Amino acid sequence: MKVRMGNLLRERLQSQGVNMIHFVDISGMSPNQNRGFSSAILLGMTLSLQYLKIVSNSDDYVGQMKMDGLIDQDEFHLKELATDRIADELAKYITDSGYEAFSQSENNLLNEGVYNEKYKSTPLPHKTIALMAGLGWIGKNNLLVTPEYGCAISMCSVLTNSPLNTVWNLPTKSQCGDCSICENNCNVDALKGQTWGICASRDRLIDVFKCTTCLKCMVNCRYTQAYVTKELGITC
Repeated sequence: MKVRMGNLLRERLQSQGVNMIHFVDISGMSPNQNRGFSSAILLGMTLSLQYLKIVSNSDDYVGQMKMDGLIDQDEFHLKELATDRIADELAKYITDSGYEAFSQSENNLLNEGVYNEKYKSTPLPHKTIALMAGLGWIGKNNLLVTPEYGCAISMCSVLTNSPLNTVWNLPTKSQCGDCSICENNCNVDALKGQTWGICASRDRLIDVFKCTTCLKCMVNCRYTQAYVTKELGITC
């Protein structure tokens, strides 16, 4: 049953362009975090190489897109909307199949009163689930960093009690080292240059109220740039 359900969900997600799919055991988390569900489905889409090049080569990509009235056409924005929509549809598919599910899309979190607007936080961020999936660590930019894609991923998640073969991993130790590229690229000094650890709070890494989501810390991360270079076949 677990294999069959997992295959059905995986095939459904892949047909919608999702290229990162992980089933994670969240049964050991607090009820506030897992809402009583035993599993989480993490789904993600990688950002295109062309997009990453455009953003990294621009002095103020987001600012210019806003000025031109084109921010709604931004690839990252569109993939965030897409992963949210797919998560909502997946949760409905699971409930229609006779199980329970909760989409952690932005709209659903807001509608359910789960998102804390004062502190800009949720009980169970997608990146926390990604850590338990063994995908990487939290960078000094407060983003998930993966060895394969860097930070170039848009994610969402669904909590469920449907039968799935799940994994659980201890979070990977930070590999940021002495690198300060993200901090140096933050024009508003939102990043504090601190190395993440398993007990580190978000506020130790970033002032979320200063952050303008300019994307510079995401695209200029050396792991993101390594992904771009590798995929384009560029040798140094």
